[in-house]
Amino acid sequence: MPSKISLINVIRELSEEVFATKYPGMRRNIRFNTSWWDINSEGKQVYQDFVTMYKAQDKDFEPWILSVGANKKRLKPNDVVFQFIKISESQNRWLFVGAYLILDLNKVATNKVTMENFIYANAKRLTGFDVFIDRLIVEKPVNRSFIYTGSVAIDSIKVSSILEQPYLSAEEEFPGYENVCKDYKSLLHCIKDSAWQDALSNVYGVYVLTDTKTGKLYVGSATGANGIYGRWNTYLAKGYDDSDKEYPNKKLKELVKEKGIKYIQDNFQYSILEIFPKTDIGCDKALERESYWKNVFKTRMFGYNDN
Repeated sequence: MPSKISLINVIRELSEEVFATKYPGMRRNIRFNTSWWDINSEGKQVYQDFVTMYKAQDKDFEPWILSVGANKKRLKPNDVVFQFIKISESQNRWLFVGAYLILDLNKVATNKVTMENFIYANAKRLTGFDVFIDRLIVEKPVNRSFIYTGSVAIDSIKVSSILEQPYLSAEEEFPGYENVCKDYKSLLHCIKDSAWQDALSNVYGVYVLTDTKTGKLYVGSATGANGIYGRWNTYLAKGYDDSDKEYPNKKLKELVKEKGIKYIQDNFQYSILEIFPKTDIGCDKALERESYWKNVFKTRMFGYNDN
C-alpha cells in the first residue's frame, strides 16, 4: 500500500449508501478494545486477553466488546460501532472484528475471573461490513481514547493494511522449543498450524503443565510416535492422557471428573522443559529427565503427579 489511507474513507465507501437508506442520522463509533488485568477471588491477577478470546472463538468475546462502558464512553441505542482489537503491542496494530448496530443495553454476562456481572449491549452485526472482518488493520493515534465518534476523530485513524488472508487463518510461526508457553486456548489454535505440528511431532520431550489458578504443576514426558504433538493433542481433547495404562494421569483425570474440562480450558498452561531425538536413547533420556524434573518441582508432593 503506497500511502496510508484514512479509515473514514474505507467506512464511507462501504457505508454511505447503507446508512443513507437503512440507518439515517445514526451515530458512528470506532471502538478500540484493550485487554486488561482482573483480580480473582484468591487475589491473583489474571490477564483478560482479547486476542486469545478471539482466536479461541470464546463465547464471551462478543459480550466484552459490546460491554456498555460508562459516562462519555458509554454505548447508546442506535449507535453503529465498528469494533477493533489490538493484535500488536509494539506496532500499534488493531484488527477489525465487526460492525454492530446497538439495539438496547439490557443484556447481562458474568466476568469469569471476578465472578461479577457486567452489562452489555443487545446488538445486530451489520453483515455489509463483513468483507473486512479479520482483514482490515489500522493504526490508532497514541492516546488513551478507546471510542472515536464523528468524522474528524475517525479521520485521524489510518489504515495500516488489508490482509490477503484472514488473520485467524494465518499460521503462527513456531517460536522454538525453549519459547513455547501457551495457555489452553492459545495452544488449541496454534497446534492446528503445520509449523507447530511438524515441530512438536519431530521430538520426544519433557513438558510441564501449570494450573495457573492454584500454581500446581504436572510434569510429563512424550515418547510416542507423534512426540509432544501427540501427547498434547490428547490433553487438549480430554484434559488428561490415559493411553498409558501403566502410568495413567490419575490426578488430572480426577480433576476433570470433579471440575470438568472447562476448568482445564480456563486455567492450564503448556510449556516444554527439554527435547530429545526420536531414538531409543532419546526415549530413555526423556523418561530419565521426567523423573528429574518431578523431583525438582516436587510435583508428586505438591502437584498433579501421582507416580
